Amino acid sequence: MPRRWITLAVLLAAGCAASAGEIADLYRKTARPDPNRPDESRSHEQAEAKNHGVTEIGLERSPCFGTCPVYTVVIKSDGTFRYKGERFVPRTGEHTGKVSVYGFNHLAQFIRDSGYADLQDDYSRTITDCPTAYTTAVIDGKRKVVRNYADAGPEKLWAVEQLIDKLLLEAKWDEKK
Repeated sequence: MPRRWITLAVLLAAGCAASAGEIADLYRKTARPDPNRPDESRSHEQAEAKNHGVTEIGLERSPCFGTCPVYTVVIKSDGTFRYKGERFVPRTGEHTGKVSVYGFNHLAQFIRDSGYADLQDDYSRTITDCPTAYTTAVIDGKRKVVRNYADAGPEKLWAVEQLIDKLLLEAKWDEKK
């Protein structure tokens, strides 16, 4: 047996992954299960659940006086999306494509669990020349739209915006005809 395979076998037998890093090592050294705390891990069925009720998610970013990206994306629960890029984005014009349905479902579940439907309709600060992000989600047949000027909204709104952008980064874009 080659030496590298023996080393890997020893590491795996010791309960360590060969590629463990600094934080994984900290976890192994410090993590202690708390017998008084219920396990919050999700089962496979819960992680794969599609009962979030979200059928559409969207994000629009508005201009500023600088180089703020300006675009709109609307993603359907089947993973299809439509996109319109205007300024300071890698793709301008109208495009379509597909994102991971798995990714959509996780984002949709986060939107449901985070209480997105209960957010205020408008968040803003008294400052000028900042972009506005508009998010939308159709949850159980009801559309919710939130305006977030100058990142004045709560962190969970920021997280929704970032997760939509992440889905778009991983998208498969249709060829233009």
